[in-house]
Amino acid sequence: MRVIVSTIVCLVFACLSVSVATAAEDWVAARATSEVSYTTDKETWVPLRKGMAVPNKAWISTGPRGRLQLVRGSESIAFQPNTLASIITRGSTINRKTEVVQQVGEISLEIEKRQKPHTTVQTPFLAAVVKGTRFTVQVGKRDAAVAVDRGLVQVTSFRSGERSELSAGQGARVDATGMTVAGISQKPSISRVAPSSPAVPAVGSVKSDAAKSEKASSTSNGKSKAESAGKSSDKDNSSSNGNAGGNGKGNSGGNGNGNSGENGSSSGSNAGGNGNAGGNGNGNGNAGGNGKGKGKGGSDDDDGDDD
Repeated sequence: MRVIVSTIVCLVFACLSVSVATAAEDWVAARATSEVSYTTDKETWVPLRKGMAVPNKAWISTGPRGRLQLVRGSESIAFQPNTLASIITRGSTINRKTEVVQQVGEISLEIEKRQKPHTTVQTPFLAAVVKGTRFTVQVGKRDAAVAVDRGLVQVTSFRSGERSELSAGQGARVDATGMTVAGISQKPSISRVAPSSPAVPAVGSVKSDAAKSEKASSTSNGKSKAESAGKSSDKDNSSSNGNAGGNGKGNSGGNGNGNSGENGSSSGSNAGGNGNAGGNGNGNGNAGGNGKGKGKGGSDDDDGDDD
């Protein structure tokens, strides 16, 4: 009996331990306003309420007036209004890696200190890597900025390949022209690395690319229609200028051309002329100025003569 009871108690403690470990891996909403929601498929948005856990890799949106504070153990992330970001966690508690993909808005992070860098913030303009610190990241349509309150943050500009190590009281801003840094007591230095591509596009760039594609498609369709109309017009002209059996007419004062099927022409001058219809044809010209060309072509149009 004692053995059975001991086994049951061990199982209960094991389940509790698993639950606690699982909870420690989740980001939980400690505070959330009514406009905050998240999505796991980028189509269906679910309201995020206080006490709810956010699924791993979910995208979170705060809306125009929404505010959110997520906590995970001693760590926290605060979302300001008009913020769109996703939090991705890899590994277990011991070797856990956290990546925040922030497309737009403002977030403030308080990350526990460890020996090695374990948290990264990816934006359309820069990447911030930290060991443990408290800092704020702001992302707009054309630039991004990092301000450090405590600890160290390594900031890298994707486009220019500039990098700076920021400490408390220092900050950096990255835009299309490159990186600028500032500090309360001392200005941080800037080093160089290889330029790279961001993990997330800036707000508006996706829509712009789609608009370009749509415009290109529209231009291509218009061009195709124009070419089709041109070919149709050529075909109509060919039909209207061609004679049934491949006969061509020549005017007494000059030359006349007629098409039937594919290629058909006859020329008449004062003495005589040659006409082709469907590729092969012979023509006879009259001295009076009128010439008739007869040939074998691929069409069955009726013969026609000048009055």
